[in-house]
Amino acid sequence: MNILTMFTEMRSIYGFCPCCDELFRLSDATIYAKVPPPRTEFDRIDSALERLHRAVDRFEEREEAIREAARRRGQRAASPRLGELAPFFAKGKIRPEDVKVLFHPVEYIVFRGLSDDDCDALLFVDHAPDSRERERLQESLGQAIEKGNLEWQTFRIDSEGRAVQEAPSKRRSQHVT
Repeated sequence: MNILTMFTEMRSIYGFCPCCDELFRLSDATIYAKVPPPRTEFDRIDSALERLHRAVDRFEEREEAIREAARRRGQRAASPRLGELAPFFAKGKIRPEDVKVLFHPVEYIVFRGLSDDDCDALLFVDHAPDSRERERLQESLGQAIEKGNLEWQTFRIDSEGRAVQEAPSKRRSQHVT
């Protein structure tokens, strides 16, 4: 008798549960022994997957706290620099919530009026060049702005942290402050 025939036969053997008198197939029965069977590779894989799932669950429980801690570290790092720029912001009527920290290629980008839903200017704010490379970078950015070689693209970050691009703007920037 081959194994396929044996399993087919087991599906046609029925019994009654001695505890509840419910009808069952022999092939559906779970067999218990006093000594557990030896662990197999499948058991080891199942255990490893279970450990992985528990680790993912623990991370997901802590993920928001980790993100919030990273936000606070970034704000603390930016705060002294923003303090130095406060007079510039006050003079330019720039609200701190309109300032976004980049660090590269410029220190900050300011969307003047963004917090009022009336963005009327885009400002690139950087410190005086401290190297020839930084100077070339600022000159290159200035030339791109003067020539109008800019295109606006909007990306949104979804709940999984992926950047999703919205439809690109049809018009090219002609004037950037």
